[in-house]
Amino acid sequence: MLTLRLKEKTFSRTFSLRNIQMNVEKGQMLLLLGHNGAGKTTIIQSMFGLTPFKGCVTLHGKQLNLQSSEHISLLKKHVSYIPDEHSLFDYLSPREYFQLLQLPNEQDVTREETFIDLFELGSYMDQPIAQLSHGNQKKTQIISQLLRPCDYYVFDEPTNGLDPDMMIILKKVLMKLRDQGAGILISTHHLSFGDTLYDHLMILRNGDVKLDMSRQETTQTFPHQALEEIYKEMNRDYYMQVERLLNDLDTTRSS
Repeated sequence: MLTLRLKEKTFSRTFSLRNIQMNVEKGQMLLLLGHNGAGKTTIIQSMFGLTPFKGCVTLHGKQLNLQSSEHISLLKKHVSYIPDEHSLFDYLSPREYFQLLQLPNEQDVTREETFIDLFELGSYMDQPIAQLSHGNQKKTQIISQLLRPCDYYVFDEPTNGLDPDMMIILKKVLMKLRDQGAGILISTHHLSFGDTLYDHLMILRNGDVKLDMSRQETTQTFPHQALEEIYKEMNRDYYMQVERLLNDLDTTRSS
């Protein structure tokens, strides 16, 4: 299991994250939802030691020291991280970028070829990454982190820049990885993308956990409700304000 226990992360007098516990279990998919600024990316970055926080990260029961190069190497060995923003060497082609990752064996090379075919990147393998479309850059980033089988995959907004075909394919890839025993954490704004995927759901609002349930628990608590309805229910006060503002538009038009 990959676990983050975040006791406190303070940004200002008005916003902080406190008492967050997140468990990514093998063979399970954890879906993290929330508005812009809810704290999703900060939580994920904390898990990889990319931002300081009070708390700890454990991997397979071992507490990690995120200041230790040995422990960071252990984390990288078992966990792939696909951030929201591209972090590629733009002057390289996808082929050169993948070669830079130094795949260790023939099985991984075959895996690379499969993902290149799945995400239809073959025609762009020798073009500089800087000249690729946003979508093809995103596909390059995703493939680069899927090349080596890992115990856990962490995706922060993986659908940004993907067309409908690629979103469908990515969803199928995620389900395949989960079925093969990988633990997956996804943060996304696309409710329909996550609706059929998640085994566990966490919803944030302004740094607070509004919901933390398994799919079975959400099904029992919100019978026959789609993910969008569950999300709106957990943010009822916000959407009541939205409805009041929408009603004001009617008043403005009639006057």
